[in-house]
Amino acid sequence: MSLLECLIGISLSIGVIAPVLQSGSHLLIQQTKLEQAWLAEQDAARVLEIMSRAIRMAGYREIASLADYRLAINHTKAPYSSPYLGLEHRRGWNHSDLLWVKHEPAGLLDSDCMGNTVSASQPVARTQGGLRHQRFFVQSVPGQTYGSLMCATLDRQGRLHHASLMQHIESLRFEQSHHSRNAANPGIWIHLRTSAARMPAREFSRFVAFRNHP
Repeated sequence: MSLLECLIGISLSIGVIAPVLQSGSHLLIQQTKLEQAWLAEQDAARVLEIMSRAIRMAGYREIASLADYRLAINHTKAPYSSPYLGLEHRRGWNHSDLLWVKHEPAGLLDSDCMGNTVSASQPVARTQGGLRHQRFFVQSVPGQTYGSLMCATLDRQGRLHHASLMQHIESLRFEQSHHSRNAANPGIWIHLRTSAARMPAREFSRFVAFRNHP
């Protein structure tokens, strides 16, 4: 076989293989995007559940008597304006909102946004004034165009400790239902939007009803 024939054969082979390689590369890119989207959905579902659990716990009080029950009713008629739950709009990175909640410890199954549980030997650990504290907000990431969803809670010494729950966040918004669409069912809408720095921006939303609301 002459050199010319070899070159012709190689050219023909490349012509046949190139579309296959291009198609395989395209499929790999699409698979990577799908995996990233799936991971983003899983992360969003996880952090939405963490924030939902905190909102449902807002205003929880251990009821041991009729007097305790009446006091709890007086304090939880409107949790969104009570000392147990508060919203600070446009206080975080990229004008995101900040949510904080407080509640009494609810036993050994009670865990905060970092997964810390109450110790049987130290039932008042991770509390201030007998209350557990949690905060959720978005903080900037140095050198990046996206933010980090942060959770703050109390350590064993009662000091506020921060940790990141999810990266690639564009914004976090909270909407009180007594101002909008669910007036008959008091609660809060959570709107979490991911950043286009990772993939096309997407918003994840969830409505959380107040559990400790009479």
